[in-house]
Amino acid sequence: MKLIDRGTVFDASQQPPNSRSCAFTSIARLGDGTLLVAFRNATGRDEPDGRLRVMRSRDEGKTWETLHAGLTAPLNGVEGNFYVGYFTELAPDRVLCLYKWVDRSDPTLSFVNPVTTGILPMRVLLTESADRGETWQPLRLVSLAPQTGAGFTGPIWRMPNGALAMPYERWKDFYDDSPGIQAAHIRLSTDDGATWPTWTTVAHDPDLRIMYWDQRIARHPETGQLVVMFWTHDRELGQDIHNHIAWGTPDGQTWTTPTPTPMQGQHCEPIALGGDRLLAVYVHRTDPPTLRAVLSEDYGKTWDIDNELVFYDSRVGTEPGIIGEPSFEEFWQSMMAWRFGHPRGVLLPNGEVLVVYYAGDASSQSIYWVHIDPSQS
Repeated sequence: MKLIDRGTVFDASQQPPNSRSCAFTSIARLGDGTLLVAFRNATGRDEPDGRLRVMRSRDEGKTWETLHAGLTAPLNGVEGNFYVGYFTELAPDRVLCLYKWVDRSDPTLSFVNPVTTGILPMRVLLTESADRGETWQPLRLVSLAPQTGAGFTGPIWRMPNGALAMPYERWKDFYDDSPGIQAAHIRLSTDDGATWPTWTTVAHDPDLRIMYWDQRIARHPETGQLVVMFWTHDRELGQDIHNHIAWGTPDGQTWTTPTPTPMQGQHCEPIALGGDRLLAVYVHRTDPPTLRAVLSEDYGKTWDIDNELVFYDSRVGTEPGIIGEPSFEEFWQSMMAWRFGHPRGVLLPNGEVLVVYYAGDASSQSIYWVHIDPSQS
């Protein structure tokens, strides 16, 4: 693999104080070649003034323009933030967007309760655009009941039977002091997104020890087989373990038991390259703190870990909460001070991969892009 080029989507260091912190990146490539990148923009990672900024590129990422400077909305009169936005083009010009809304009506509360590790109330909002994201229809609330502390982890896609699928995970509410039930699921809609009544479980540890966080799903371009990769955490050991992987049937109803990969990391996204070739981009939070890409020629069964590509080197020191033995509660709070991460990628027509991510230091975190050529040399 080779790093072909790199650049900046959004330079937060040159922005006003309320736009210096960027995180929670997403990217989509539309049929006409338009690239849409969304991310949370705020004073700080856990500050209640966040807005969702959407950037657009029409030249495969070389130049960028602001499409929406700061999306947000109250919900039933309650003040909140859009933390994440994921785009899906279902037909030419028809784009769906999922917004993750978080209740920030009490600005004194952290996103994660430092005592219980429960999270502030979240809601999933769905909207649609008929002009490639220029304008949006009114927001619709997607119910994930009866699960609580639940939010989506990636974009919607259409199943072979025509149903829409949405990956999400459950945790627990802000004041819930129970151990919590964490699981990765897929929610299904058979009426084109009007209702989402049924779900299937992708991964769950009944012993509540292993946490399968932030599932990222890709589809085999020929067979339709699904593959999912997880940031995996062991509560008993009090630390992250190797990223795990599982495979699912094209309808998302049956999944293998997650198994470890050679990658010791966090957020990990699989990107289908064609045939059985799969690229994973992931966060290596332990020293040296970096972002990396690694290739598989057999759809994730084995990985060429010896030839992985480092496409970002933090160089600002060890990340908070990574060394020592922090408690589970302390580990959650340390996430709010991390200075890089959330790599997301799309395959380009020329076979290269465009990856976006946030990175910086304690004063600001910007959004960057890289072009990676995953072809064998």
